[in-house]
Amino acid sequence: MKISLKKAAAAVLAVSVGLGAAGLSATAANAAVGDWTPDGTPEPYFLYSLDTGAVVPSGTQLEYTSGLVAAPSPTDPDQRFADAPSDATSTYIFIAPYGGESTISQWLSKVDIGFEPGTKRAYQPTAQLSQFPASTFGAVKAAGGDYSLGIAYTKNNGVTFVGLGAFVHVHITAGSGAWTYDYPTAIAPQPAADTTGDIALSAPVVLPPDGALSLTVPSGATAALGSATIANGQSTATGTLPTFSVNDKRYSAKPGWTVNASVAQFASGSNVFNPNALSIVPAIVSGSTAPGVTTVASLVGSTTAAKFAEAAAGAGVGVTNLNAALTLAAPVGTPAGTYTSTMTVTVVSK
Repeated sequence: MKISLKKAAAAVLAVSVGLGAAGLSATAANAAVGDWTPDGTPEPYFLYSLDTGAVVPSGTQLEYTSGLVAAPSPTDPDQRFADAPSDATSTYIFIAPYGGESTISQWLSKVDIGFEPGTKRAYQPTAQLSQFPASTFGAVKAAGGDYSLGIAYTKNNGVTFVGLGAFVHVHITAGSGAWTYDYPTAIAPQPAADTTGDIALSAPVVLPPDGALSLTVPSGATAALGSATIANGQSTATGTLPTFSVNDKRYSAKPGWTVNASVAQFASGSNVFNPNALSIVPAIVSGSTAPGVTTVASLVGSTTAAKFAEAAAGAGVGVTNLNAALTLAAPVGTPAGTYTSTMTVTVVSK
């Protein structure tokens, strides 16, 4: 199968490929736009022979006058290159030293080929070296060496660079202009750069030596219940137990503890009544630092010590501040007067 020449311009050879039934399909899958070798070109740049219609393998010896066109597909010479930037006004074929592809001043020779009519795309740009003007390409041909050959987009009559289309690396023999090119290959995507990292930390921790378990009741602590009222024939008064504290400094052992409370009988002169007339609702109050401490829901006064609060083994280390709501309902018929009693609170280790 041969690629047939459809049109020619006087100054620059511009070709259109016509494919026969035995040739390469014009509907072959498009080449994906991505990163290609040489690194920096957004599309591949494959060469097709005008004599055979076939893609030119890498390393094939080409002549200075070999008829060639370029396409971004390795199987479909009718594949167009991607659209140029919207402000581009022309497409140039260029030859430049490696790294100079995007700088017009570094192009050693160039040819303006425009766009496919009605588009912003390059269609089968010519790729033979003999298309370049002898006045600028002569020095390249004489010196030989390694260069980039490809297409780029410009504006302002070719003065301003606006985008790189595609290019390949070529290797020119000094004097004769014979040459080869490197077949494009896709560049494997690079893993995303790390934005986080782990730093191992180590630090010694020591426990302070175990101290004591203690209970502190403010000196002279008194719970004076408020004015009595009559409810269901009983004299009732309410108040709040002063805050007292448990301090457990047994940092390593952590056996836990229990606070018990007992209440003596109430007396006013010779008149007395039992402590079970007192209802107690314990509470943990602000400033406490010890974890895992609980209180009983409620208890009644008794001359026998009863549980008020506790910390299980492994808990209760630190300070626990405790108080309670108090309600005294004197037995019916109790003579009037001011009755006193004593609550004794004790902390014991588990």
